[in-house]
Amino acid sequence: MANILVIPFKEDTKALEALHKIKELDSYGDITLYDHLMVRKVDENHYELLNDQTAGEGWRTLTGGAIGGLFGSIAGPVGFVIGLYSGLTVGAVIDVGRYNFEDNFIKKISNKMTVGTIAIVAEVSENSSVFIDDALRSYSSEIIRSEAEIEFDDYIDEYIEDLEDKIEDQREKLKKVTASEKTKIRIKINDLKAKRKIKITELEDKKKSMIKEIKNKTTNRINKLESSLKGYEDAVTNSFVKARRNRIKKRIKKQEDKLTQLYNALGEDILD
Repeated sequence: MANILVIPFKEDTKALEALHKIKELDSYGDITLYDHLMVRKVDENHYELLNDQTAGEGWRTLTGGAIGGLFGSIAGPVGFVIGLYSGLTVGAVIDVGRYNFEDNFIKKISNKMTVGTIAIVAEVSENSSVFIDDALRSYSSEIIRSEAEIEFDDYIDEYIEDLEDKIEDQREKLKKVTASEKTKIRIKINDLKAKRKIKITELEDKKKSMIKEIKNKTTNRINKLESSLKGYEDAVTNSFVKARRNRIKKRIKKQEDKLTQLYNALGEDILD
């Protein structure tokens, strides 16, 4: 599985040069760069997001609310970590449970982005931290790294693991082949990365659908319990009825607590 890197900068030029270095390492086969985003905090409610994967896109400005929703819609940990780093992630405490980040990493990045900061957040597979650390030594004084691997609840999937094994195999080949063969291998690696990303998105969608289904069932259960309770409100007030009514109230409270947790798990993705 891949690791997450958060690399803060104060200057645009250094951030862009550092990103170029990371991409170079990926092209050489020293690391595998699965995904990345670059964000700059303009003021307390405005951010700039760099899309360098689409020609002519460049920086675009978004408000805190808009960019928070955007990060929440990105499948995988990169968007989530930028949201956590900038303080925009909804339901952060529960959402952290979706990933196997160690506590130290979470403490280092949580809400730490100050005005003027530019951050690269990258999902990479690296056999050693030496490659990126050495390449970026003159660009950034800090590289915050998740020393533990990243795992979704549904992320441990044989298909994804198989794709990652194939990517690593191709990466090793890239180091040994002639210049004329490198292009073919890079195309194959990019194709495998795209398949991996699609599969992760499918798993995320499946998970959200499952949570919504459970949420709906929980809501229906609460409605039924409340209907039962209403019938007892008009009944004679003897000790037996009171006891049963209290039990129903407790069951409703338990289901409501569960529903609140489900809403938090869904974040802003699904709202009634």
